[in-house]
Order: sequence, then C-alpha cells, then structure tokens
Amino acid sequence: MRGIILKQIIVTLLILTSFLPLASGQLPDSSPDWNFDWEDDTDIVILQLDSETYNFELVLDFFIENSYPFPITIELDSEIGESESDPNWELDHDTQISAEANSNETHQIKISGSGKMCQTEGCGFWSANNNFLTQLYFTATLNIAEQQQSEKEITKKLQPSPIFGFDVSFEPLIQGKGPLVKSGTTEMVDVIVGITGNKKDSISKIDMSFRSCPQMNFNSENSKLKEGIVVGESSTNDTNSVRGSIELSAPSQHPDKDCKFIVVVTSEGNGRSYTGEMEFSVENPGGLIEDDSESESGDNSSTDIVNSDSLPTLSWHITAIVLLFSAFIRRELN
Repeated sequence: MRGIILKQIIVTLLILTSFLPLASGQLPDSSPDWNFDWEDDTDIVILQLDSETYNFELVLDFFIENSYPFPITIELDSEIGESESDPNWELDHDTQISAEANSNETHQIKISGSGKMCQTEGCGFWSANNNFLTQLYFTATLNIAEQQQSEKEITKKLQPSPIFGFDVSFEPLIQGKGPLVKSGTTEMVDVIVGITGNKKDSISKIDMSFRSCPQMNFNSENSKLKEGIVVGESSTNDTNSVRGSIELSAPSQHPDKDCKFIVVVTSEGNGRSYTGEMEFSVENPGGLIEDDSESESGDNSSTDIVNSDSLPTLSWHITAIVLLFSAFIRRELN
C-alpha cells in the first residue's frame, strides 16, 4: 500500500516538473522599473545668444516613466560642467517629482544666463569656434519609502550660437586724431579690424576713402587688409584682429585742411558693413608765406588806387586855373 502511494507521489512530481518550462516561458520579459531621459536624441543643443546682450534662455524637455504598480518619488539635481568662461548660470526645474503608478510624464528644465563676462581686464565672450562649450549634467534619484534605491544621469552638450561683427580702429592716435600729414609728404597709419562677435569671420569687402579732402591718396597694397582674410582664428585676444599699414599721401599743393580717413569693412558672416573714421590734418608749410604775400599785394594795390585817385584831383585844379587865366587875358585884350 505504501509503495502504491509512493509511486503516485513520484508520478505527480514528474507531471508538475513537466509544466515548469511552460510556466517560466509565460512570465513577463522585464520586471517593473523606472526610466529618465531626454525627449529628443540631439547630442548638442544651441544656446541662442542675443546679439547685443549675449543673454540666452534654453528650455529642454525630459520624461520620467514609472512602470511600477505604485507611485514613486524622484529627486532631481543639475549642474554645469567646467568651461573656460563661467557665466552666471541659472538652472530652473522641479527638485522633486512624484510619478504615479504606470505613468510616463514630460517635464522641463530651463537654462538661462549671459554669454558675456565682464572681468577686470574687460569684457570677454563665449567662443563659438569649438564643437561645444560645456555640458549639462542632470541626475535623477529614485526614493521608495524615503529610501534611496537607484540613480540615473543624463547629459547635454551646450554650444553658443554664432554672433558676427567687426570693429575698425586706427593707430597711432594723439588726442583722438591721426598723424599730421604735410603737403608733399606721406604718413603711415595702422588700421585694425577686430571681431566683436564670438566666432571667426572673414572680410567679404573693404573700402577706403577720404572725406573733405578729395586730393588725398592712400596705398594699401602691402597691408594684410584684403577681401577674404579671416579674422579671429582662435579665441585668444591677440589673434582676434588683423592689422594693416596704410600709406597716406598729400600732394604738394594741398592746402591746410582737416580731413577724415574712412574704412568700411563688410562681414561675410552676417553681410553687414562696419565703419571706422580717423580725423587728421594736412598742413602746407608754405601756406603762411603765400597768405603774407597776398596781404602785401593787397596793401600795394590799395596804395596804388589812392595815388591814382589823387592825380586826377591835381589836374582839375590846374585846368581851372588855366581856364580862369585864359578868360582874364581875353577880357583884357577886348
């Protein structure tokens, strides 16, 4: 009897074990979990800088998915990685989010600040010449029953938008004016074209001219200021400009005059033109001598006019005396 019962137990166990693979195959492929990621797959995002203030505001979307059959609490933390230029970053987002059971919700993080930094030596700006500036590190921590369970981190590379612009200046300047040019001589002046944006730019067009002094001439053949030259090859200050020496020449008969030398540079990046003006004076060393001779000539002519006026007056008196004397003689004869 006991043997029959034992056989029945063994058969039952065999039957049960035959169903085990089928039961394991019917289990779900994954267990409940949570997820935290960006809504888009873009690796680098652009910080759209204002061309005047360099201020920016960027909004990024992220989602939190909870496949647990119960609510969970997510703690959020963010930071910006190291960069050569550290502005006043502002990161605005919820620091704690409650995700309902079996939910998938989208949230936002806002990044704002300015790409222009004023330092003791002056105001600098972000360079847009590199692949990216820095990274945003965004961390989410899962808490269940106020106990930390797991942590996940996502990142975004940040790149400032390009801003183009030129500044035109001159050297040497003395009290805001360029060198004195004497008639019949030449003077050299340096024209400096620098970038005012955050990305290297090329000169698509450059024009030079004079105002108030059409007789002046210039020679720029030996300067570096040519169409197509690139300005701002790197982010260091000493290569953010190009310098060219221009020869200014005044003809020998040029009068004393206050003049302006004008340089107009056009940007390849934005198509805009940027103008620089330098005031200078032309001096004619012989100008004073010519003015004195003209004054003396005027005095002599005035004297001549007076003398010529006096001669007719004397002749009239003589003529009157002669007429009176003739009339007297004629009367006596009659």
